[in-house]
Amino acid sequence: MFSNRWSATFAVALFLLVSTSAQAQWVLAARAAKNEINRMTQRSENGGYDVATVVLEANPGKVYDKTVELLKAHSELKITKEDKQTGTIEIQKGSKVAGFQIYALSDTVTQMVVASGVGKSKDTDDTSMVIMSILDVCAEFKIKCTVQPH
Repeated sequence: MFSNRWSATFAVALFLLVSTSAQAQWVLAARAAKNEINRMTQRSENGGYDVATVVLEANPGKVYDKTVELLKAHSELKITKEDKQTGTIEIQKGSKVAGFQIYALSDTVTQMVVASGVGKSKDTDDTSMVIMSILDVCAEFKIKCTVQPH
C-alpha cells in the first residue's frame, strides 16, 4: 500500500512540475487537443502508476466542484484531501489511492490530471480508475472525451 501511495504522489508531483512550467505557452495548443484523454502507465514487480490527463473546455471551478460531487456520490470512496484553491483532491478506495489535480488554463479551459498507484505487474488491470474518473466528469459536462492509445 505504501508503494502505491508513493507512486501516485510521485506521478502527481512530476506532472505538476512539468505542466506548470509551460502552462501559458500551450493554452492554445491544449485547446486543439481538448477532450482527448492521454494515459501513461507503468507496472513492475513492485507496483507502478497510472496517470491520465485531459483538457476540457469548461470552467475550472465548476469542474472541481462537479468532480468532488461525483466522488462523494460513491460510498466506496473516501475523500482524504480536498483543496479547491490548489485544485487538489485525494481519494482512497480500499487499499487504492488516487489524486486529482484540476488546473485553470484560462477562465474557460481546464486541465485535469488524475494519478493512481497500481498493483504489481502480474495483477490484471480492470477498467482504469483514472480513466473512469475522467470519463465520469466528461459525461457530467456532456463532453465526449476519447481515450488516446498509449
